[in-house]
Amino acid sequence: MSHPGQRTRVASDEEEIELAGTQIGIADDEDIKVNHNLQERDTLIGSHRIRKKKSCIHSACRIVLGIVATAVFTFMLIQLWANYGDTIKARVFAPQVVGAGSFDADGEVGDNFAVGFIKWENTTLHINMSKPKHELLQVGFQTPQEWRYDWNDDLLKIDMISKDTVTVIAWSI
Repeated sequence: MSHPGQRTRVASDEEEIELAGTQIGIADDEDIKVNHNLQERDTLIGSHRIRKKKSCIHSACRIVLGIVATAVFTFMLIQLWANYGDTIKARVFAPQVVGAGSFDADGEVGDNFAVGFIKWENTTLHINMSKPKHELLQVGFQTPQEWRYDWNDDLLKIDMISKDTVTVIAWSI
């Protein structure tokens, strides 16, 4: 009997080991050759059968089903965008400045953004600025006064009571 920490002798490859009291043994070459030719559909564990590979039709149906599911999903996204796209754009995309500038009786004052001064015609300011699809025009004066505007293509006309320093900001909403 061996004690903990006691070394036991390990058998070398040339020596035969007798396995006493166990049911494990080394099989002879003749036994191995008999069981070597197992059929592919059987397993070594028992009578469980190995599943056959999927047929070509089965694989093709799965691919077609995947394509149809992708097409339906894409169609649903397109339909949602068609129904709710304007609402999504209005809530997600902020208004953008199309042009901004300051003008006095002599013309432009300082740097302007995407605005070109054309002329003053009496009390009407003519400026060159492209018109957005949905515009919001913000006009500021040094002295408060009434005003109105007319915007045709790239020509913005701002009509006021008297010439004044005018600040114009055009928004696309």
